[in-house]
Amino acid sequence: MIKEFLFDVCSNQIVSGFEHSNGSILKKYFESYTDSLERDKLGSYIFKSEGTNGKKIMLAAHIDEIGLMVTKILDGGFLSFTSVGGINPASLVAQEVIVYGKENVFGVIGIKPPHVTTEDERNKPLKLKDLYIDTGYTKEKLEKMVRVGDVATIKRKPLQLQGTVVSAKAFDDRACVAVMLETAKELKKLSHKSSIYYAATAQEETGYRGSTTASYKVNPDIGIILDVGFGMAPDMPSETAHLGKGPVVAYGGRLNHKLTKKFVEVCKLYNFPMQYEAIPSRTGTDTEALQVNREGIPCILLSIPLRYMHTSVETIDIADVENAGRAIARFINELDNSDLEEILCF
Repeated sequence: MIKEFLFDVCSNQIVSGFEHSNGSILKKYFESYTDSLERDKLGSYIFKSEGTNGKKIMLAAHIDEIGLMVTKILDGGFLSFTSVGGINPASLVAQEVIVYGKENVFGVIGIKPPHVTTEDERNKPLKLKDLYIDTGYTKEKLEKMVRVGDVATIKRKPLQLQGTVVSAKAFDDRACVAVMLETAKELKKLSHKSSIYYAATAQEETGYRGSTTASYKVNPDIGIILDVGFGMAPDMPSETAHLGKGPVVAYGGRLNHKLTKKFVEVCKLYNFPMQYEAIPSRTGTDTEALQVNREGIPCILLSIPLRYMHTSVETIDIADVENAGRAIARFINELDNSDLEEILCF
């Protein structure tokens, strides 16, 4: 089911700030394992599983993806564009794209052939302003279909690699939305006294906005933040996490030490594989919003190792997704059997 969900949700565009367009696809997967769905005014989708003890636990994983935005319609059917979120311009060269205008417009991002470039041009770092989307239309025809401010994404189908390794666009952070789905599925088999909120948050790639409003609305007792982290590949630092060796538990000053310790204890008790990372300051995740919302929300951070972040070939191991979801479900189950107030008291 997790692979089916990932391939389905990553085949749709949900560019940051435009979550309303396809976010409803989540409903068909989550509704069997949750009791209700609410969508907030920024576009986050919040699924709830009712509890009995008055406590609230919120899982947060952002649903939005990086993308492109049209800035100008040019003669000859070309479009200039900027990025929505952080993109390396080199990753866009020779890609097919879909522009979401009044109707979908297909295009390609080309580059000047090496035969007619100077040495200086070849050695110059590529910038977004050097790239254009070629649609093949005339300017007059294109202006009837596309306007400035329309968004575009890379046209890329998910790909099965060896074993449980898969590649697609937007695994950042839909791999972790899949973690929430696995958690919800597992908690159907286990008891949980706390109410569980699964927040597929909006606009993380442009500033943690969805997690700010969603966590203010829910006001949870604890937050479990889920995002992707860097996965080992050639030329990556030696401490980079490996695909297939489990999710990564973060330690840092912005994370609750007792909750993190409890999570690790549960993982060891049930033999879930884990990796570790140290994050002394900013995490670059929805933790930034949750931790300081209202009177402060104690958080833990768990990440899925991912190769080639912010490209159209982001690569993960589904085994890490499944292990993370099952570990979180056990963690929540164990929290019900311990004194939550004691854990949260510094």
